[in-house]
Amino acid sequence: MRLHLPSRRVAALVWAVLIVVLAAPEIASAQEPAPAAGGYTPPVFGSISPALLDGGLPSRVPDEGTRACPGCPPRRPFRAMADVIGVNLIYLGVNLAFKPADEKIYYRTYPKIWWNNISYGFEWDDNTFMINQWGHPYQGSTYFSAGRANGLSFWESAPLSAFGALTWEYLAERHKPSLNDLIMTTLGGIALGEMFHRSAWLIRDTTDTGKSRMTREIIAAVFDPVTGINRFLDRDALKVVEKPAMYVPSALLAAFDVGILWRGNDLSFLEADGEPFLQANLGYGTISQGRSTAPFDAFLVSLRMGGGGGPISELRVRGRLNGVPLSGKPEKPARHTLHFMTLMGYDYDNNSAYQFGGQDFSGAFTSEWRFTPAWRLVTTASGGFLVLGAIDSLYVAGPDRQYDFGPGFSYGAGMALTRRGHPFLRASYSGVWLHAVDGAQADHWTQNVRLDLLVPVKGRFGIGTTGEFIRRRSYYDGADDVLQRFPQVRVYVSWMY
Repeated sequence: MRLHLPSRRVAALVWAVLIVVLAAPEIASAQEPAPAAGGYTPPVFGSISPALLDGGLPSRVPDEGTRACPGCPPRRPFRAMADVIGVNLIYLGVNLAFKPADEKIYYRTYPKIWWNNISYGFEWDDNTFMINQWGHPYQGSTYFSAGRANGLSFWESAPLSAFGALTWEYLAERHKPSLNDLIMTTLGGIALGEMFHRSAWLIRDTTDTGKSRMTREIIAAVFDPVTGINRFLDRDALKVVEKPAMYVPSALLAAFDVGILWRGNDLSFLEADGEPFLQANLGYGTISQGRSTAPFDAFLVSLRMGGGGGPISELRVRGRLNGVPLSGKPEKPARHTLHFMTLMGYDYDNNSAYQFGGQDFSGAFTSEWRFTPAWRLVTTASGGFLVLGAIDSLYVAGPDRQYDFGPGFSYGAGMALTRRGHPFLRASYSGVWLHAVDGAQADHWTQNVRLDLLVPVKGRFGIGTTGEFIRRRSYYDGADDVLQRFPQVRVYVSWMY
């Protein structure tokens, strides 16, 4: 069946939606006042549970002209670079159109400004936490997606995040180039970009036709607007072909939770108010089994909205870069398997108790025992390097920015008793050490202990509860050290897919 293009009004609406989605983080990144300092503690680093761990590897597809497969985008490296420049022009236009009059001057640049920026070198900027830890990584994800939308591989697309960040820092702003923006836009953009890119392909059904096909294409474009725009321009959004095998995960598990969160202070819940929250957890592919060198063919995502703080109070992404089985054979499921993998991670926490964000690389050993076809016990031990993290400062670092930047390391361990891939009971411990190199002269050490119980009730529905204890110790060179402790309890209803 041949699809027909939508009417002009519908097409105009589609383009408007895509441009708004692409530009939304930049609109939201206006220079809001920084959040008040004091009374905060950072979250656990890398606390995603090892529960959603099952499956195999996607099959490879043969080359076909400039396309890796009939449904894949054609390979166009130069167009990918042009798309990055186009994305920057959209962001620039949004800033010039919607920023307050006194801020628009910072986006009116010319060659002399460009040369001054290039000659000046890098500094640490004073943007708000949301801009630096969410806005810039999201912006970087659109640069990365420009490569994936034009047939480039994960590793070929990664430099485009840096290219987009550098051209923005040097050519699109009068603000002096910032080192933290370069790191966060590049690394955060890679992690978010591949996650959004693959999530969008989960939504598309390239064998479908009619209104349902168009609806799926538009929804997918909300997750990955650059690929969405390219698919409409190339008319790939209308072609009926098989979905590319590389975008069909070997396993897919999801859970959506709705409930109430109580966050105490210094071991007490006396002043804790219940905050509603909505959480989505996604397990894509097989993160703890199989030999893999395809980055992000398996990843975990945890997104929480509400629960105190901003609209997005938590976002964690862990994507496997490669995996090596240390025991067991893929063709013959064993009672016990041992696996090693390297991971790339992104963290964003912004709630009423703490602020933390960072990008990391880590290694993890995973051990799995299969008791029955439905019940398994998964244990993990991990450790890694925090390339750059940001944590709220308990002492104000300056008039505009109230959090510290620095590298560090993370570590953790956990266990999960799973039923058909979903966690029934899980426990975890994790910690982060961050050494501030800009902001207050301090070292921040955070620890988290967490226990989850999710009981199936009927069909896909279950009832769950989570107890957490967060401990933070900040060691300041020129001020008193600070110890903070925050207990948390959640009660929720879960729908499991």
